[in-house]
Amino acid sequence: MALIAVASAKGAPGVSTAALAIAAVWPRRSLLAEVDEAGGDLVYRHAADTGQPLDPRIGMLSLALAGRRGLPPALVWEHAQRLNGGQEALLGLASPEQATAWQGTWPLLGRALAALGDADVIADMGRIGPRSGPAEMLPMASLILLISGTTAEEIAALRERIAALAARLSPNGAAGPPIAVLLVGPKREHVKVAAGVNQLLLRQQLPASVITCLPLDALGAAQLAGRKGGRVEKSELMRAARHAVANIAGRYRLGIPDRPQHVQEVRS
Repeated sequence: MALIAVASAKGAPGVSTAALAIAAVWPRRSLLAEVDEAGGDLVYRHAADTGQPLDPRIGMLSLALAGRRGLPPALVWEHAQRLNGGQEALLGLASPEQATAWQGTWPLLGRALAALGDADVIADMGRIGPRSGPAEMLPMASLILLISGTTAEEIAALRERIAALAARLSPNGAAGPPIAVLLVGPKREHVKVAAGVNQLLLRQQLPASVITCLPLDALGAAQLAGRKGGRVEKSELMRAARHAVANIAGRYRLGIPDRPQHVQEVRS
């Protein structure tokens, strides 16, 4: 199946929220993988499908220890947990120091996640830079989805990161994973900013384009993170996430539904 790498170029303006929202409306079975080397948040924000707390001992760290002698894709499922509401997840590291457990083996993780035969993987990578461990997984991705804010500084950082990724992943003109952009900003600016960013990328011959924009929906983000109650599937955030998934399917032939599309309810 497919590995969708969700990351940011500068800071992490909604990377975790975007990854969770996309996984929740993904039309096929999906695994949300918190591979950010800075650590994950799901264990603090969500309960297990049993209603009990998630087990902080099971996730990225336990997988690293179990995979020292090999990392077959099936091993990943042994270290995944199901969130209350149904979403399957590979919980992130507890601290940046634990990322040393994956030193030198990030590509093995990338190959394992890309080879899961019964689910697509939405990987929350947080911020990626030239020395980022999770960035070593990018060659195995079916799509790199870069999350960016809409300020001039954030767009400049986005442009530089796309250029660096293109040079790194497509040496000598070889085809690398496609790169898409998901902007996060005020809804009233979406059309204008998306058009401006697409023009900038085209003018500088950078191999990426904006697929859609996510609104600054504080209530929807809080509902999705389990901090607020209410019907998150009705929020502006989730409507935009469904639009993003539809565009991904249309442009990249990923996430083509093999069952009716739905929102996996994610509760705290």
